[in-house]
Amino acid sequence: MTQSSRRLLVVGSGLLFAMIALATISGTAPANSSPLQVEKAVLARMNQIQAAGEGLNADEVFDFVLENDAGVIVQNGKVFLTRSNALESTRQNFQALQNSGARIQYRFDQQHVTMLSPRIALVVSEGTTSVTTAAGRNSEAQFAQSVLFVFTNGNWNVLHAHRSFVQAPQQP
Repeated sequence: MTQSSRRLLVVGSGLLFAMIALATISGTAPANSSPLQVEKAVLARMNQIQAAGEGLNADEVFDFVLENDAGVIVQNGKVFLTRSNALESTRQNFQALQNSGARIQYRFDQQHVTMLSPRIALVVSEGTTSVTTAAGRNSEAQFAQSVLFVFTNGNWNVLHAHRSFVQAPQQP
């Protein structure tokens, strides 16, 4: 794998984390929803966020992230304290992928939703990020992540997310 391909894979993997971390679901108040309904809504939103990331749309990915300055995202030892810092980093990474002509795809092997309270849901996932360069070379990396959602203003919003690579990207 070339240095450029490796960088695209890391950028692409990071973007999925940002997408998932910045996802939200909307709907009725948790008191009116069963845990199964909430789980289905969370996973449906995760699919929408995945599509936004694969479309390299940073603004759509970040639509429902809570404003805070205490650590929106943690990824492989790097902390993005604010929503605006995480959004700007994601925009830059998406732009780099667009400029290079690369495509990105995310596959979730497992997703688990746990209701911590009627207004707090934890999503724990693992999967694979695939980046295909303009030249047709493909690179993959496995990831694990957790996303903490809170129900505010009629929507499920991301309060915090953490993502890490299960293993370093492999060279083909």
